Amino acid sequence: MDELKQFEKMNEPLSPRVVKIFFAILLAGLILGYVLYRTFVTFEEFEVSSSFEQKDAEQTIYADFNGNLLAYGRDGAFYTDYEGNLIWNETYEMTNPQIKMCEGKLLIYDKTGSQLFVESVSGNEGKISTNLPIVEADVAKNGNVVVLMQNKDTGYLNLYNSDGETIASGEVHTKKTGYPMSVAISSGGDRLVMSLANLTDGDVKSTVQFYDFGVAGDSKANHIVGKFSYSNMIIPEVDFVAKDEVIAFGDSEIVIFQGDKEPKIKKELFVSSEMKSIFHNDNYFGMITANEDGQNSLSLYTMSMNRRFEKEIDALYTKADITKTNEVLLTDGENVSLYTTLGVNKFSYKFSNGILEMIPWESYRTYVIIEKGKIERIRLK
Repeated sequence: MDELKQFEKMNEPLSPRVVKIFFAILLAGLILGYVLYRTFVTFEEFEVSSSFEQKDAEQTIYADFNGNLLAYGRDGAFYTDYEGNLIWNETYEMTNPQIKMCEGKLLIYDKTGSQLFVESVSGNEGKISTNLPIVEADVAKNGNVVVLMQNKDTGYLNLYNSDGETIASGEVHTKKTGYPMSVAISSGGDRLVMSLANLTDGDVKSTVQFYDFGVAGDSKANHIVGKFSYSNMIIPEVDFVAKDEVIAFGDSEIVIFQGDKEPKIKKELFVSSEMKSIFHNDNYFGMITANEDGQNSLSLYTMSMNRRFEKEIDALYTKADITKTNEVLLTDGENVSLYTTLGVNKFSYKFSNGILEMIPWESYRTYVIIEKGKIERIRLK
């Protein structure tokens, strides 16, 4: 009788709670396996899923803008889908065209020139002309544009809306405060950051200066809400990243600033090796450094200064970048090396006909390859 009861107990259906736990464990295992596969799998070849011809103008540069292809050069810009269908085009004449993006806004400007064009995915939203040479410019998601200009010993900082109307302006006297190096605008369009370099008496001093044209800056002189000085260092690049934090790249230190009303230092990273390349997106920043023996090292960090990886590399490159899918891309126009955020060399390949750009497509294995005169969609295998 006892044996019969025990047999019946063993054959009782599992409780709903036990079933839920079982399937939760199974699902977690499947997700972990998939994540590990995507993280550590590597590829050596690819197959072409589609291809079409592309007529390249001289010195055309390509970039992904909101899921479609931007091609720009000295004579104008073309915005198409990845099948080559035209969405819009912009005609201009520039000596040194540069671009900046913020969500659905695109800025095309002529460095050392005087023209700026504000674009969206639908087309032109405004044109701005300056009467002084442009050093650098940036755009916010509302279309506001900050422009840094230079004339002899004076720098000029102007804030415009997309219609070209001046919102604010100021002067920077280089003999007093330093030479303007870089400028950036927050996504909301009301905060600015600028780096300056001062060379006096043989000493190098850099300043990172914050401006606020909202309520926080109304009571401050010249709308300056923060100022940070550094000795023996040049800071050639500043930019706003995720959460409107600011990253400043110095030649021996990288600094993350946070806070809108009163900016403060969040994290600092000191670099003793020679920095050869720096790159970043909203989530990560990376660098290539060289030791005393000339060996290159590639490293990647989060915006909290947590190092994801550091490894010696032999890859040839003239361009280092991080894609919208957080993969590090190194290329020299022929060879391509692609690394994951854990430093896995996901894909390396030599394109004998040369390559202009490699852009992530619909999944982690698909990319758009832009070669001279041809665009291909590929799938790694």
